[in-house]
Order: sequence, then C-alpha cells, then structure tokens
Amino acid sequence: MFEPDAETRALLVRMGDDFAGMPPVPTLEERRAALQFLAATYGPEKAAVAKVEDRIIEGSGGAVPVRIYHPLQPSGDKPPVVLHLHGGGWALGDRNAYERICRAYCAEAGAIVVDVEYRRAPEHLYPAALDDCEAALRWIEANAAALGGDPARLVITGDSAGGNLAAALCQRRPAQVALQLLVYPVLTAADDDEFVSRRELGGGQFFLSLADIRRAEREYLAGTGREREPGASPVLATNFAGLPPALIITASLDPLRDEGAAYAERLRRVGVDVRYECVPATIHGFVLFAGALQSGRAAIARIAAAIRNVQPSG
Repeated sequence: MFEPDAETRALLVRMGDDFAGMPPVPTLEERRAALQFLAATYGPEKAAVAKVEDRIIEGSGGAVPVRIYHPLQPSGDKPPVVLHLHGGGWALGDRNAYERICRAYCAEAGAIVVDVEYRRAPEHLYPAALDDCEAALRWIEANAAALGGDPARLVITGDSAGGNLAAALCQRRPAQVALQLLVYPVLTAADDDEFVSRRELGGGQFFLSLADIRRAEREYLAGTGREREPGASPVLATNFAGLPPALIITASLDPLRDEGAAYAERLRRVGVDVRYECVPATIHGFVLFAGALQSGRAAIARIAAAIRNVQPSG
C-alpha cells in the first residue's frame, strides 16, 4: 500500500546519501541551503525562455520583488499570465530555488509567469506572505496587458506552502482568477487530526515528515493563535462558493494527501469545477524533483496544458 515506484525509491536512497552529513537539528540557513540543493540537483533542466526580468512592486508591507518569465513561443497573441507562489514551508523557498519550475511552466505553457518573493517565516509571520501575494495578484491584474498577456486568463499556482497561499488568496477574491492550480498543497496550519495521511505517511521515510510540517506551522504562526483562520487553513473556510475552477494534484505517499482530496471535495460540493489527481507511488515534492522523476515531468506537462488551455474568467 505504501510502496514507492522504482524511480522514487532510487531518489529516496540518493537523498539519504546526499544528506548523510546534515546535522540532526539543522539551522534555518542550512535548511534553506538544502532546499536550494534539492531544487538544483533533482529539478528539471533549465528550459529556455525569451526574457527574465526582476521588478519591485509595492505591497502593504513595503517592496515586494517579483521575477517575470516571458515565453519564447507564447500560446497566442495574449497568453495566460501565471502568478507562481513557491513552496518551502513558508520559510525556505525563494525565486532562485524555483527558477527551473517557473521556466518549465513558462516554456511548456507558452505563458508569462510571475514569481513572487514574498516575505518568509520566521522573520515575518502570517499573514505577511499572503499580503505580499495579494499585492502581486493585484499588480498582475492591472498590468497583464502591458506584460503582453490576457488579463482574463489569470492563473494562480503554488506547491506545498505555495499551494496554501494560492488557495487562501483565491478565497480573498482580490481579482478575477481563471484557474487555481494547487500542487500537493498544505491546506491546514492547525495541526488537524482529521487527515489520516499526516499520521500514516509522516514518519519521514517518504521525504516530508509530520515533524517538518509542524515545525513549518510553528514558524509561520508562532503562537499568534490564528491557525484556524481561512487565510492560514483554507480547508477550514465556511464558504467555498464562487471560487475559481481548480486543478489539485497530490501524491499517494505524501502526508498532505488527504487534505488536498478534502479540499477538492469541498469545492466540488458547492459547484466549483474541480479536477483532482493523486499521483500513485510517489512523494511530496515530486514536481520539484522532475529531473529525477518521470512522474514529475508528466505532471509538469499536465500543469502546462491546463495553463495553456485555461478559459477566460467571468
């Protein structure tokens, strides 16, 4: 039942060898460096794009850096514009770690991709990251046409903690969004016992552990008492009606699997157009590790197709 496929098994062994010298309790900077290593070592090849530009936009908390990827072959005169929110437990990821993913989406979807360098925990607590992402979405809505994209075909995507931010941002409804694309998202920061997969798969043998998840929740919320707010735990919201169509992708060996499935079901119950996929026999992060896993490369292709074919909102 909990058996990884051959590629995933080989990757887990490789990870064990590569991180054999990691301290038992790594520092924040060591954990951030480890994510950079994972993304560069196991990630997809750097796809060619037409242009990459860094800009600064203004948010409620000050300057918000964004990195914009322009495709070599746009999908139409006005391609979709994608707001990309990186993962890493709200604390570890950044635009450099996720460059390969953003390039892959840009190249394969023929879309403009805007990656947000939101404020990270534990230096900045909830809702700082979400506020920065909202500022970026508002900026994209106002500037999509100037970027060469279609303002009616805005897509929000994120993986893991980035999926949490993407789901929460759609619930805030700051702009018309045509598609929310959530990749093995964290959908509760409240340490809920409802989701059995957290306990069954969280021992650490499948990369992400329950201890990792709880540490991320502590760093993001840090005793604020706001963990059950929908902005931190989108699956606990009371109103899902009117949210954008969704593609939600999980992995069968991911502790976060069940909350992704639950979110898909809660959206479906109120009439939201939802497609849910659980990729068998692989682990959390498999898209980020697409250089080592065919399942990750196949998921990138499906994600790119969903972006390329997104229908205008409204």
